[in-house]
Amino acid sequence: MSAEISNLIASAQAREMRLDVLANNIANVNTAGFKEDRIFQIPQTSESIWNNLPAAARQNTTLDNISSLSLSTFTNFEQGPLKETGNTLDMALEGDGFFAVQTPDGIRYTRKGNFSLSQNGVLVTQDGYPVLSKRNGEIQINGQNVSVDSSGAVFVDNANVDSLDIVGFTNKNSLLKVGDSLYSAQNPNDQGAPTTTTQVHQGFIESSNVDSVKAMTEMVDVLRGYESYQKIIQSMNETTSKTVNDVGKIS
Repeated sequence: MSAEISNLIASAQAREMRLDVLANNIANVNTAGFKEDRIFQIPQTSESIWNNLPAAARQNTTLDNISSLSLSTFTNFEQGPLKETGNTLDMALEGDGFFAVQTPDGIRYTRKGNFSLSQNGVLVTQDGYPVLSKRNGEIQINGQNVSVDSSGAVFVDNANVDSLDIVGFTNKNSLLKVGDSLYSAQNPNDQGAPTTTTQVHQGFIESSNVDSVKAMTEMVDVLRGYESYQKIIQSMNETTSKTVNDVGKIS
């Protein structure tokens, strides 16, 4: 019975994890440049899971009640739809590249292109992080008319002042989300390189790639499954408790 309950609990926890991921996706359906997360299952044998458990964890479980499925998440980097805003400093990327920005924790990467100007005329993100250029580090805007061509070249009053540093990665799955649509490069051998296959669209932003209708439908389905597991576990616990309490009773 304990093994059955353990497996049910593992399945319920998997549903709970899916609920958390779906809820976060839905919460960011209107976040520019947001990329949805998805869950995938890694089939494993009980023995392989046991061998990778810390010694302390083995004291609280047995080989018989280890779930044979491990869950993890990955980011879906599919292109989101482009939305026209008419804002000169809004920029959307079409292709696989990322804007490079300077943060207090180092260089980070983003698809969130709703930029603005700092008090010093520097092109920055909504959090005030400077958007990096290919030549001069920060992009200084001193003038009235700003235009950006499809390659990322920045013109102020018809004079080319710099170019956006648009970076591509060999394996985007090595990027780690660090909040507010920013990513950190985790692979020391793949820190990004200039890309020429990404086009810049000035006056647009890339919308979230979350399909809200699909996500809501999936969330309802997962929630129903989660509630079903809870009811089964509760019923089995009640049955076990009744059996234990009845043992040894004198008729």
